[in-house]
Amino acid sequence: MYDNLRFEYAHFNSMDFGSYGLGASVTPMGSQLMTTNTAINWGLQNLEINLGTQMNYQQAGHLAQLGKVERDELIRLAKLNRVNLSVHAPLLSPEGLQGNQISEAARIRNVKEFEQTIDFVDQIGRQTGKKHIPVTFHASGAPIGNPMPNEMLYAVDQESGQVIPIEKREVAYPPEYFKRYGLKEGEDYAPVEGKPGFYYLYPKGELKIYGKSQLQRLKYEEAHTDYWLRHYKEQMKRVIPAAASIGEINEKNLDEVMRRAREIGGQAVEIAENYRALLEEKKQLEAKAQNLRMKYKKEGQIMQLVPSDDYVKEKMKKTFVELGLKAYEKPSKPMIVIENFYPEFTLSEPTKLAKTIEEIRQELADRLVKEKGLSRSRAIKEAQELVGMNVDVGHLNLWKKYINPKTGKPYTDKEILEWVNKVYPYIKHVHITDNFGDYDAHLPVGWGNAPINQLIDTLRKKGWKGRAILETFGAMQYGGQGFGVAQSMYHLGIPLVPGGPGWEMAEGTYFQAGYAFTTGPILPDVNFQTYGVGFSGLPYATGAQIGGSQKPGQKFSGTPMS
Repeated sequence: MYDNLRFEYAHFNSMDFGSYGLGASVTPMGSQLMTTNTAINWGLQNLEINLGTQMNYQQAGHLAQLGKVERDELIRLAKLNRVNLSVHAPLLSPEGLQGNQISEAARIRNVKEFEQTIDFVDQIGRQTGKKHIPVTFHASGAPIGNPMPNEMLYAVDQESGQVIPIEKREVAYPPEYFKRYGLKEGEDYAPVEGKPGFYYLYPKGELKIYGKSQLQRLKYEEAHTDYWLRHYKEQMKRVIPAAASIGEINEKNLDEVMRRAREIGGQAVEIAENYRALLEEKKQLEAKAQNLRMKYKKEGQIMQLVPSDDYVKEKMKKTFVELGLKAYEKPSKPMIVIENFYPEFTLSEPTKLAKTIEEIRQELADRLVKEKGLSRSRAIKEAQELVGMNVDVGHLNLWKKYINPKTGKPYTDKEILEWVNKVYPYIKHVHITDNFGDYDAHLPVGWGNAPINQLIDTLRKKGWKGRAILETFGAMQYGGQGFGVAQSMYHLGIPLVPGGPGWEMAEGTYFQAGYAFTTGPILPDVNFQTYGVGFSGLPYATGAQIGGSQKPGQKFSGTPMS
C-alpha cells in the first residue's frame, strides 16, 4: 500500500513543470464526486471542481448540484490524497445581464450566488488547511463585447439597461455633416471605395451622432420654450395693462400677474395660464438637462447610449469589489481569478481585463481601508492577493478569427503570447485547452493550433507559481466523452513516470485506462464493468450500489474510495 502511495506521489509530481503543477478540470456533467475520485486514483495533484455550466438546479453545472454529503466527501478525498482543489464558479453574469437587458436586480441576485461559491471554497480551505484557493469567474456573461469595433459595436441604453447592436452602414452624408458632429475620418467614418459621395459610418461614429443629437434636441426644446415664453409675455403686457407696471414678469411675481389677469378675465387668464405652464415646462427641461449631464456626460457629450464595454465594466467592477470584500472576511481568503472569455464577450481582451483588475484592486483597497481599518499598504497587498487573472489559452486562441486593426491581418500566436507577457503580473491561474481558433472545442493539447507549449515556456521562464488546469474534456473517445489528460501529457512532453518513457507508451496500460476516464455521466462499461471498480456498503453519494465487472457481486465492500 505504502509503495503504491509513494509511486502515486512520484507520478503526479512528474506532472509539475517549473515550480507549478498541472491539473485537470472535472466536467460539470455527471457525478463530479465519482469523476474526481477516479482522477485522484490516477495521480492528478490539482483538480478543479467545475460549476461552470449554467443549467437548472436539478442538473449539472450549478453549485446546488453538490449537496452536503458530496461536498464533504470531495474535501475528504482531497485532504487524504494531498490534492489541491480549485473551483470554477457557475456561468452567471457578473454585470447582471438578463435576456437582452442589464439589470441591477439580476446583478445582485448573481452576486448572492457567487457568494455561496466563495463559501464553498472557504469550506475547502478551512478543512484542508489551505489559503487563497483559486475560484474562477468569467469576466462577463454575454457576447456583447466589441472584437471588431469598426464593424459591430454593442451599446447599452443607460436609462433602461437595454443592449443595442450598432452595425457599420453606408451613408451619403455631405462632409459638413461629419464635421458638425465632430466625427474623424478613419476613426468614425471612411469613404467607400469606388462610390464617390458614399461613406462607411462606423458604430463609434453612430454613437457620437446619437449623443450630440440628444444634446441638440434638448437645446431645441429649450429654445422652443423660450420663444413661446417671450411671445406670451408680450401678449400679457398688451392685454393686462397693469402687468406692465410690475416690470419683468418672472416666477417670483407670476402670482400677482395671475391675480390681475383674473380681474380682467377672458383672454388675459388664458394667456397667463399658458405662460405659467411654459415656465413649468422650462423648469422640467432644465432639470432633465442637469440629470442627463450628471448621469451620462462623456467626452463633452450627453450620452445615454454608451459602448457595452464601458457600461459592463463598471457593473462588473462593482460585483468583484463586493466579492473581494466577501473573500477577505473568510478565514481561508479564497482568491478571485477573473477569466478572459470569448473575444465577443466584454473585457475578453487581456490588456483591457488586466487594467480593469487593477482598478478593482484599487477600489477594493479603498473599501478595506475605509470599512476594515487596514493601512493603505496592507490593503493594497490584500487586494493583490484576493483578485487576479485566470488566463485561458483556448479563449485567447479564438482571437485568430478576427482582424487585428493594427496589422490588418488575423491575430497570430506571436500576438497572443505578447498579450500574456503584458498581463503576466496579474496572472494567478491558467486554463489549458486547445482548439483551431474558431470554436471553443476544449480539445487535448496538440489537437488544435493554440500556442500552449510556448505559453508554458513563457510562464516557466518567468518563474510563475500557480496552477495550470487542463480543460480538455472535449477529447473524442469513449463515445465522444473523454478527459484528454493522456493526450495532453504526451504533447506537452511530460514523461509517463519520472525519468521514464513518454505517454505514447501508455496505450494498452492502466495509465491509458485511468486517464481516459469519462467526464460525463460515468460509463459503467468503461469504468466499472471493465475494471471492476464498484463499492457496496457505502452511500449512493460516494458511488455505492454500482456493480462491479461482469460478475454480479464483485465489489469491494468497505474499501475507501481513495
